[in-house]
Amino acid sequence: MKKHYLMLPAALLLAGAAHAQGTELFFSEYNEGAHQTGTTYGGTAPSMGQERAIEIFNPTRNTVNLDAYSIRRYSNGSPLGSPAVEEERLIRTTGANTLARQTTFVVANPTATLPDILRATSMLSAARQSGVNAANPGVIQVGGTVHFNGDDAMALVRYPSNTAGQPNVAAGVIVDIFGVIGEQPADNGGAWSSGAIPNNVTSANQSLVRKPNISSGVRTNPLPQNVAGSMPVVRTPGGYDIAAEWTAYSTAYNGPPVPPSTSPSLNPGGQSYANLGTHAYTGTVGTHGPLATLEKFNNGISLYPNPATGTATVELKDVKVGNIVVINHLGQRIEAQPAVGAQRVTLDVSGLKTGLYFVKFISADEQTTIYKTLQVQ
Repeated sequence: MKKHYLMLPAALLLAGAAHAQGTELFFSEYNEGAHQTGTTYGGTAPSMGQERAIEIFNPTRNTVNLDAYSIRRYSNGSPLGSPAVEEERLIRTTGANTLARQTTFVVANPTATLPDILRATSMLSAARQSGVNAANPGVIQVGGTVHFNGDDAMALVRYPSNTAGQPNVAAGVIVDIFGVIGEQPADNGGAWSSGAIPNNVTSANQSLVRKPNISSGVRTNPLPQNVAGSMPVVRTPGGYDIAAEWTAYSTAYNGPPVPPSTSPSLNPGGQSYANLGTHAYTGTVGTHGPLATLEKFNNGISLYPNPATGTATVELKDVKVGNIVVINHLGQRIEAQPAVGAQRVTLDVSGLKTGLYFVKFISADEQTTIYKTLQVQ
């Protein structure tokens, strides 16, 4: 499978993953409630209906720098590369921005009121906004990541540059996915589900925890899950099965049945978040390592001078580049194909207007793609 490592904020990487030893952060808990606006559920203020949080676990033997990480939300079936994607850096509210070995980092909705959420929170996500807000330096794109509903896919992203959200430095690499990017599920009122209420696992109105033996994230976007509208869920062969890696430890469907139904009715206040902030991990502990393929390709390409006037030089060291494309937001572009074994390529940018351009580098085997920025004067 071709792997595209893209620097543009709207683009993604999906790479294969293996469940072996823990060498990378992953999502370990997901909490989406059915709480109603204006009702108090044990906190000191009425709920805003956004009692939501997501937890990240470090399965390695190393303390990990969180500056390299972000979370993304793909709302309502937003596809890969969608400009509607919301993304925020992981920035701890207090203390060093690191995650100790075998510990968790919790991102909560900024209006959460439940004591169990606030007790465990490492960071409050930004409110939804139309653009980058200087008051929220963690926002990469739009904000509002932890406003997710049951039909929103979530992604954990790592930037090899160790600075999240700077696409001119390096591409963001997806290291875990919750849900299916590009699918808006229809079952159970809009959620990824396995089984029927109440003994189901679903991304709506439940507190979910990753199974303790799962040691790495989902890095290949799963296939859509089910035949739309089927209850209980009829799974497409090979499609996404949320119960394969997640279990529900609490649900909002725990009230007394309302006749003639024999299933529990909705009771948002009865949903527990008590496990938030800890993770029972039984997998193998590994070493947190670099994103070798991407880093080698990115570090082996130099682009100068920058800013450039007339021409720019691409210098290649121990990497094989098959194609180079210079493009701006208006679609102006030039292309160059380096000779086999070339160490330097000259780009004629004299015909381009003054402005900021993205330079796309595609490996000779077409397996890796990165972007760098170039200012043309």
